[in-house]
Amino acid sequence: MWVSSTAQLCMCVSICVGVWLHSSLGLPPQHRGWLRLWEEGEGCRECNEHICPSVPDNCPAGRVQDSCGCCDQCANVEGQQCDPDGAQIFYGRCGEGLVCQRKARKKGRRADPEPTCVCQEKGPVCGSDGRTYTNVCQLREAASRGNTTLTHTGRGPCYSAPRVLRGPRNLSNYTGNDIMFGCEVSAYPLPVLNWRKTGSDQYLPGDDPHISVQLRGGPQRYSVSTWLQIEGVLVSDMGVYSCISHSTLGETSASAQLTVSRRGLNWEPKLSQEWDEHSSRTLLLSIEI
Repeated sequence: MWVSSTAQLCMCVSICVGVWLHSSLGLPPQHRGWLRLWEEGEGCRECNEHICPSVPDNCPAGRVQDSCGCCDQCANVEGQQCDPDGAQIFYGRCGEGLVCQRKARKKGRRADPEPTCVCQEKGPVCGSDGRTYTNVCQLREAASRGNTTLTHTGRGPCYSAPRVLRGPRNLSNYTGNDIMFGCEVSAYPLPVLNWRKTGSDQYLPGDDPHISVQLRGGPQRYSVSTWLQIEGVLVSDMGVYSCISHSTLGETSASAQLTVSRRGLNWEPKLSQEWDEHSSRTLLLSIEI
């Protein structure tokens, strides 16, 4: 009786686990090694395509066949862990234009990093949507995820007019404090960035010693960042400041308001020595009475 109950329990658990495993397949397709081992077992059986699990229509890296060469499954995308050819059957295979590679071990780490899918074609490409992609594999993945048709119109980044990625924010502060506006712009070729205060025709900092401007490339590729710093702000610094970007393909700007308030006096009433002495004598006199 006990053996029969145990067998029924094991069968029930196996069915529940099997249903849960298949229900865990969803979008985006992330291959799970333990799931593959569960379904495929140790060897390949006779191929029957009718019992192959369903595969989503929009696999970001396309489709590949399983290790038995029978059923289709979503391929692994760039950066996803993968199985080197003939080494193991656990993580899955890389998609079109991708190769499974293992990065060099970093200093101080004992274990080798797991291999990942790497795009074979290096360098940025310009998509037909006007966006610049890190490589052609990223373009294919974006087309699949968006369920649209994308082609690369040329090697290298797309020629584009300046576009503000991060504009300056409105600031409010007291006189004597330091403030800083920031601005990040993307374009190719890289644009020229300047700062200007509304009402003035001159670019900052000009000859003002308490205003400085910094500029550097990045943090994103084909972008430029700039900062406007005012040390010890004055009431006269109050106004609207604009980050202006221009190139041969166009011009754009982003503005922010600076509000400056006079610093309040830290005034605390202090009693004079004469008042203290008079008050003390009055207090003593009242106590004696």
